[in-house]
Amino acid sequence: MTTVTHVLAPIILVRIFVGKESKLSKWDYIWIGLTGGLADIINPHYYLIDRLTSWSHGLPFWILFSVVLMTISYLTSKFHKLKFIGVNIAIYCSLAYLLHLLVDALSGGINLFYPIENYFWGATLIPFKYWIPFDILNIIIIYFLFKWKKSNRDELYVLK
Repeated sequence: MTTVTHVLAPIILVRIFVGKESKLSKWDYIWIGLTGGLADIINPHYYLIDRLTSWSHGLPFWILFSVVLMTISYLTSKFHKLKFIGVNIAIYCSLAYLLHLLVDALSGGINLFYPIENYFWGATLIPFKYWIPFDILNIIIIYFLFKWKKSNRDELYVLK
């Protein structure tokens, strides 16, 4: 899938699961989206073979990334003025990265344990010709999810 889908899909899922009443800020959603696309951002690729030999598209890097993210989150939560990212946002970010790997596994596969061991996992359940339509669908869903929140807020102000 393209980086657009990798960025937007975790934002959509978090928005749906935490609901419109959540206290997530726009920066929280930005962090979640960036980490959803991080595997492609830090190690871009154009061909499937490049993805299968990408250190950022395996579980070892995801585990390392998650441990570092949780450690930074935990340590900075001890100092309120230095708070970098909340523990719950760190969990969402870790899951966003994992979602990236899952979606890539469904759209051609990944090398699950690379660079430690070669173990191809996945299938082509989402062919290349559907990647751009998925991007467009995700953009439309994002628009309506966040527009709806804004319109509800405007109605509340009118009622006051």
